[in-house]
Amino acid sequence: MNKYIRGILRNFSFCLLILVFPNLVLASGPSANKLSKVIDSKIKQMSPEEKVGQLFIVGFPHKDVAPDLESFIAKYKPGSFLLFKRNMISAPQIRELNLALYKSSYKHSKLPPLIAIDQEGGSVSRLPITPAPPNALALGQTQSPLLAEEMGYQTGLFLREVGFNMNLAPVLDVVDPYSTSFIGVRSFGSDPELVRDIGVAYSKGLLKARVIPTAKHFPGTGSLNQDPHLTIVKNSASLEEMKKRDLIPFTGYSKIGANIAVMMSHLIYPGLDEDLEPASFSTKISKTLLRDELKYQGLVMTDDLQMQGSKQVLRPEAAALRALQSGSDIVMLTWSFADQGKAFDYVLAALKSGELPSAHVDEKLRRILRVKAFANVYRRDPKLPSMLSGNSLTSPQYAEVEDEVLSQNLKTSLIPRQLPSVRSARKPASVETVCAASPSQDFLLSFVGAEKKKIPVLKLENSSQGKDLSALLKKKQCTALFVGVTGPRTARQVRGLSPQERQKLIVVNLGAPRLFPKSRGYRQVIQLYFNHKDAGRKIAQYRDEILKSSQGSFALKD
Repeated sequence: MNKYIRGILRNFSFCLLILVFPNLVLASGPSANKLSKVIDSKIKQMSPEEKVGQLFIVGFPHKDVAPDLESFIAKYKPGSFLLFKRNMISAPQIRELNLALYKSSYKHSKLPPLIAIDQEGGSVSRLPITPAPPNALALGQTQSPLLAEEMGYQTGLFLREVGFNMNLAPVLDVVDPYSTSFIGVRSFGSDPELVRDIGVAYSKGLLKARVIPTAKHFPGTGSLNQDPHLTIVKNSASLEEMKKRDLIPFTGYSKIGANIAVMMSHLIYPGLDEDLEPASFSTKISKTLLRDELKYQGLVMTDDLQMQGSKQVLRPEAAALRALQSGSDIVMLTWSFADQGKAFDYVLAALKSGELPSAHVDEKLRRILRVKAFANVYRRDPKLPSMLSGNSLTSPQYAEVEDEVLSQNLKTSLIPRQLPSVRSARKPASVETVCAASPSQDFLLSFVGAEKKKIPVLKLENSSQGKDLSALLKKKQCTALFVGVTGPRTARQVRGLSPQERQKLIVVNLGAPRLFPKSRGYRQVIQLYFNHKDAGRKIAQYRDEILKSSQGSFALKD
């Protein structure tokens, strides 16, 4: 990689280097003016084909830059790439793939690419590394913007290390964690101000690592349970309702600066656009609302135009043109070279005919190239130590942040929603007979490892039933049974116990909030939402506090 960069430094002019390897800080003053002049000069030199290429972010099925991918890049010159799990095997392979994408892109367009990934945390973590980052709800439950910013920074550092300069996160949708929303634990929570504060802080952390944050899904999905990946979805909230809830996080995010991105939703918003255009194709939403009212200056990107929420409205090539005409800077197509090629050709024809005005394209390019100047993929600080060993995150700084997220998550979950009316008698924690059960071996091992004495444990298998928990309670005479629940199967086993048995259970919910929306007679329900390898250890550290506390449901503080 260093040899390749040295070659670029030898072979290209100073002005081009300012763009490709910028030493300029994008702020007011001469440096910003100089960069603007360089960008305008570069745009004037670009062919129509090169300009159209910069308006696309594409996916592909390969794990390397195979000949057909190289030919596609040479022909269409896409400005950005999006990687999925299908593209990734290991951290070293990802690093090599991204380097190859960079070289190919620069060879054919003389511009660095944006290389993006969905690394939200939790289940939406594309990198095959361990440990997986905490999900957004777990981060939101800490209620700590400082911790969120540090998590964003650490995430940005390891993304840069393997060659990414854009993260399709954070999710700024305001979602009730107990709803059946398709967003689920990808949201920071149901409080708009909390989502704003945590989301903005996380984004600032990414920017500190020179990774472009991409807030989604504008103008907000709410707690709808229909998924636009599968069908056309309508959000019936009025503009006033959205201003009081869904738009609050995006309003705060818009104030960060210009080196950011927003992803448009494919939902239809009758209260915002009476023409019933999906947000991706709505000028009233992407220009009037986002640009004019919220004063947003960053990039606007579509969600995948091959999702059903888009495809059922327009075929991909027509959708790409409509989105660009309505205000998007970059359109996303993640499948099929054939469909992607059609879209490139369709948009190119519209540019040449004037259906897509050249002045509008140049305006989009100014925003795109400005962001690329800020986030060039190989401007990682060489003084920073590696965070990875193979596929393992070995950074002590990252481990410290993740451990603190888990600790704060647990502390917040111990704040009761309301004080109990009657305090029931409790045995001293020291004389309780504590047992543990879970399908998670990590939970059991870390819980037992933190205990001062040997305790009975039960590893729940797929074939386990509620009677197995009953047998453990009876045989070992457990007065307190900690059950680490990871999903619906274990939740059903727990819910099947008798009222007398449930009174002995401390349910540690490591899965979705809706698995245990209410107390339902358990001794305690601790909502962690975070299936971390050390979750059992943390619970054991707070064991006495948990056992001494009152019966009730513990969750996010209202």
